[in-house]
Amino acid sequence: MDTRYQYEQIDYQVDLPVKIFTQTVERFPFHWHEDLELLFVLDGSLEIRVNRDSFNLEEGDLFLVNGNELHFVNSKTTVGKTHVLALQIDHKYVKKHNINLSEKRFYLNSKEMGTKSTYSLSHIKYILANMMDLILNRKNLYHLKIEKLLLELVVILLEHYELPTQTKEKEIDRDHRLLEILKYMNHHCMDSQLSLQEIADEFSLNPQYLSRYFKLNVGESFKKKLDSIRLNKSLFSLRTTDEKITEIALKYGFPDSKAYYRVFKEVVGITPMQYREQYKVDIEKNIPKDYLNINSRESLANLFKHLEKKENRTDENRKDLKVAGEQNQINMKQSKGKVTPTFTKLMTFGYAPHALRRDFTDQLHQIQKEIGFEYVRFHGIFADQLLVYNEKKDGTYYFNFNHIDSLLDNLLQANVKPFIEIGFMPKDLASTEDKIFWWNAYVSPPKEMNRWLALLEAFFKHIINRYGLMEVRTWYFEFWNEPEVRSFWSGTEEEFFNLYEKSYKRVKNIDSEIRLGGFGLMSLAGSWLENFESFMKEKNIHIDFISFHVYNLTHNRKRINKPLPKLDNISVSENPIEQFAEYGSVMLGDEHNLTIKVDQAIQKLKTYHFPDEIWISEWNASINSRDLLHDTCYMGTFIVKNSIQNYWKVSGMGFWTFTDIFEEFQLEQPLFHGGFGLMTYNGIKKAAYHAYYFLSRLGDELIYQEDDIIVTRKGNDYQILLYNYSHPNQLYRSFDYSQLNQTSRYTVFETENIKTHELLLSEVNGNYLLKKQFVNRKQGSSYDAWVDIGAPEHLDTDTMNYLKGKAEPGIHIESVTIEGQYTLHTTLQPHEVQFIEMKQKF
Repeated sequence: MDTRYQYEQIDYQVDLPVKIFTQTVERFPFHWHEDLELLFVLDGSLEIRVNRDSFNLEEGDLFLVNGNELHFVNSKTTVGKTHVLALQIDHKYVKKHNINLSEKRFYLNSKEMGTKSTYSLSHIKYILANMMDLILNRKNLYHLKIEKLLLELVVILLEHYELPTQTKEKEIDRDHRLLEILKYMNHHCMDSQLSLQEIADEFSLNPQYLSRYFKLNVGESFKKKLDSIRLNKSLFSLRTTDEKITEIALKYGFPDSKAYYRVFKEVVGITPMQYREQYKVDIEKNIPKDYLNINSRESLANLFKHLEKKENRTDENRKDLKVAGEQNQINMKQSKGKVTPTFTKLMTFGYAPHALRRDFTDQLHQIQKEIGFEYVRFHGIFADQLLVYNEKKDGTYYFNFNHIDSLLDNLLQANVKPFIEIGFMPKDLASTEDKIFWWNAYVSPPKEMNRWLALLEAFFKHIINRYGLMEVRTWYFEFWNEPEVRSFWSGTEEEFFNLYEKSYKRVKNIDSEIRLGGFGLMSLAGSWLENFESFMKEKNIHIDFISFHVYNLTHNRKRINKPLPKLDNISVSENPIEQFAEYGSVMLGDEHNLTIKVDQAIQKLKTYHFPDEIWISEWNASINSRDLLHDTCYMGTFIVKNSIQNYWKVSGMGFWTFTDIFEEFQLEQPLFHGGFGLMTYNGIKKAAYHAYYFLSRLGDELIYQEDDIIVTRKGNDYQILLYNYSHPNQLYRSFDYSQLNQTSRYTVFETENIKTHELLLSEVNGNYLLKKQFVNRKQGSSYDAWVDIGAPEHLDTDTMNYLKGKAEPGIHIESVTIEGQYTLHTTLQPHEVQFIEMKQKF
């Protein structure tokens, strides 16, 4: 057996008694360390040799290496494909609890464990997943929670996997004096004065004897081994700091930078500067900023599927939930102004031709009957699938508005007015092949301006003749979509301004009161707005309203210098979010970010001479149409929270979108696929749907509003809307979805508390009917009901009817008589929304 063994010094964080990390395994030579190590194979397979024994491990296997146990690890799969989680436990911390791990031996190889060990193995995986989650997301009190999990793990090891003293396996014969010498070298190596003589004195040996003894047993000279130890220790600083090379050399015990360069080139084969350029990473709170690049997100998903214990899935059974209480004193006679319901002013869907589908119109009629939006916005009024612009072989052209007529008729029959986005360019009229979305939305300037203007004139005259001038004057026409973003406008800024000018004059020449605005701006940074304002002044044109989009996005300060991907370069079969995750320039913001973005946008727009009428024509939590949180109760609280925080600031807020009948990219579409919609593609209401239903039932007079509650009045009746919001963690917000899967989607939240409210309602008298409706994971969430019945892939009629029933809010009704004051008690589960109506009885 090779005698060139290595002692590994484990460096623990100051506040943690464990070291837990994921790594790509290729080959790690024989080595040992004082503390025990638990390995969990996340992907691939590997061989591990312990002393003279060899073990083969596959994905999902657990293996324990005891302290001071010689071991060797070797990947059995393609390079870079074996991913392992390692947990190393500080025996000195455990010793404080009167447990001496260094004197104990364990045997844990899940491959050889019977069914009796199934629960304990699952529990260990649960502990490992939660430890990693706590560290990566730096959750509140994470260091204490990790200590708690560690002690829980130690108990499992002692109860299930400790070897009796008389049956402990023999260790390989080893020179313990050599081990102590290596430990001493490792501990004192950063002292530049450390010498062979010092170690000989420490261990009462003759220096010449020690030199020969060391070379014989270690396989290299004392000097080479000491240089190697110092070099290995220096690599971390070299990769993660901006310290000068000379500073690092001296810090780790080298006499000067020359000696450091010589050893580095000899051992590593390149210079320290070359190494730094190749392997530099950023560090924040001792966690590499590109930490998750060490291995694949699929591997982390294999870990994080163990975050929840199967028997404790529901909030009601979870013992770790805290109860937070609030007391609110509310004078029911006061008035704080009017409630302008801009949250139900506008809804949206993705692609104009969908409005010709029967299933789409069924959903549209349902949402209008129960909620009642005033306007609806959509892409693609001139989409080629509607056959609007057509060219003949001889080069002449003609217009066809038959499909547009049917589309607009369907919207008006559902009692909703069009908020028409003017764009994109028909294929035969486009000057370039630049396009976005699977249905080929061409984003170029027109090849012939006169034909574009003729199309606009014909379109507006046609709808005026069909629906009447007074009706069309009540509609909104939003010119283009996000023209400041390269993906949605491939021409120059000047070309777009020119297009708008000529289009504006042609439309206003037909009727000056037609409302033409824009532009659904996504980015308000840079000089685009300033240049447009100057252009309007120069050309003597105007804009009737201004619109912008807001998603919960913010700059990732860790990767702020990396460019954003261009959506026009992404295949229609790809999910663009994977590109954002790779580039890392943006991430989702904190719980206040969306409101901050709204305030910043409005403040920016008001610095220019734009009209006061401002619309948010798209908004949502995420830009991903396959974000699994969209189907959960979280979205209900997100919608209510941001609606009541922002509704008075704008003329309308168009949530993106009302239905999962939506395709921008060619992606798989199972039932609960994380679509934007308030309803699934087959018409099952999601929890988010009820957020709008409750908002639509608010009164027109504001009585009281705090962070998580709004109270209104309508006539003699009162309405109380409450929510219990939790915000997702750092991993999810970085577009890393490894903690999510089809049936487990609540593991990504920072904190989840049960919240109790004690509402002291004063200045109210009479007999009232109190009706409380609520949406939580047990009632009102079709996704959670689907998980509860086994997450079936296909639904028969009975199952559909069951889910539609469970998708309706829970309800509780009672009659009360109030004489001056009433105390209302209510409790909300995490992600729950409640709507309480107090209807006066006569």
